[in-house]
Amino acid sequence: MKNYLESIKHYVGFFIIIGALTFVMTLLLSDKHVDLNQYTMVTIAQGDTLWGLALEYEQHHQLSSNEFIQWVEKMNELNKVKIETLSPGEQLYIPVLKEEINYETIYAIKEK
Repeated sequence: MKNYLESIKHYVGFFIIIGALTFVMTLLLSDKHVDLNQYTMVTIAQGDTLWGLALEYEQHHQLSSNEFIQWVEKMNELNKVKIETLSPGEQLYIPVLKEEINYETIYAIKEK
């Protein structure tokens, strides 16, 4: 019986260590650094919503509206209260690469 209890202690310790390592690795690998300088910053106007921004810029990103909003919330560190009270003049990063917007602006100018 004593050997059995010792054996269980070793297994429990082993699984605790494996679980802790898995948790740490998940945190390290899932928190990829995002360089916000690559993304477009928009200035909020009266009546703007995150849903409206997702639709306005839908030609410039590959995300669903919900994914767009979640990205904006996470990268701009917005909480639920802040999301519901976006203020005119406030600036937010959106998941649209600057080069995507600049390309379209240059292309439109060349077309004129």
